[in-house]
Amino acid sequence: MTVALLVLTALVGTASGWALTVPVHRYKELRPMTPRDVAAEVGTAAQPPPVIRAEYRQARCPDCHHVFRAGDVVPVLSWFRGCPACGRRLAGTVPMLQITVAVSMVLTVASLDGSWIALPYLWLVVVSAAAAFIDLRIWLIPWWMPWMGAAVGFVLICAMSVALGAPGAIVWALIGGVGSFLLFFALWFLAPGKLGFGDVRLMFLLGMFLGWIHPLFPIYGLLFGSLIGLAMGLASVVVDKGTRFPFGPALALGALVAVWLNQPLLHGMGIA
Repeated sequence: MTVALLVLTALVGTASGWALTVPVHRYKELRPMTPRDVAAEVGTAAQPPPVIRAEYRQARCPDCHHVFRAGDVVPVLSWFRGCPACGRRLAGTVPMLQITVAVSMVLTVASLDGSWIALPYLWLVVVSAAAAFIDLRIWLIPWWMPWMGAAVGFVLICAMSVALGAPGAIVWALIGGVGSFLLFFALWFLAPGKLGFGDVRLMFLLGMFLGWIHPLFPIYGLLFGSLIGLAMGLASVVVDKGTRFPFGPALALGALVAVWLNQPLLHGMGIA
């Protein structure tokens, strides 16, 4: 692995984060005109839960209502310039998303020694970042996003597995995805209101990519995600005295941490 490869990956990551910025910030909550109460979204037999879903609208400045385009959110420049129409500072999720995607891609390529196997995981970075930041903004993950990410990811996994002469790894990827989905489906069913179904769908995507490395890796991803979620929960209590927070970002980051630590984890398992 060369420095040139890492620089190229950083450029690709920067461009990918830039391309995601406006679409991610176009998602808004579509809900009744009342303050959102996540705890009440479970509903009862007498009063069904309100219909709340992610709707794709325009990304507008809250002050002057300028409609943002890609040229308005150029990495680094836009962080300091703000809205090109009124100068209002951009949402903190704009630089956070762009930095996260670039850094995550570099860490992914570096942790996989610059091998071709990193290509499917770069797709995982893009999809998980999009889902995580939408969830962070509106506490919802568009229903189609994990399925589309998993479909494209499965094609990449199959192609790479066959090219590497390890078609059996495809089975472990499917087992990882289905097992993770069923586990979170059970949690969602047994503890309504504690977990969104978007997290259940997301776990199929994450479990599939982690299972492709090793059948036990979905457990590591869930462990790291739980620890990150615990930290987010404590931060939520300190900042706004709340106890609820979107779990999707923690799950996505936990899965990526497992990918980045693949060599130490495999070594500890006596495999690498």
